[in-house]
Amino acid sequence: MKVFEKINPEIDLDTKTSNILGFGLEAKLDELKYEILQKIDKELIDSQNARDFVTQKYDELCNKIQFLTELDATVTSFRGDVKSIEKRLLELTNRIDGIEKVVISRDCSGSLLL
Repeated sequence: MKVFEKINPEIDLDTKTSNILGFGLEAKLDELKYEILQKIDKELIDSQNARDFVTQKYDELCNKIQFLTELDATVTSFRGDVKSIEKRLLELTNRIDGIEKVVISRDCSGSLLL
């Protein structure tokens, strides 16, 4: 090796300098790589959190839609029941009116006989 240094001493100096620069450069690249990976991890976590939030809101919305659908069916059923009761009340009112007419006409015809 001494022979090589005597022939070209700058090569060894360049090698040492490049090793020193190489370590500094490698350290800087490792630091950049670490920062990039940290940013990617943060973005992945943020993305997963956003996905979880959207999924949660979607599930809540589906539950509300299901509840409203059931409520609509209940209200529709109640409306049908109310219409049925209304129809029966009209029938009863008509029957009562008919009975009252018969009673009134009997009273009127009975009072005429006296």
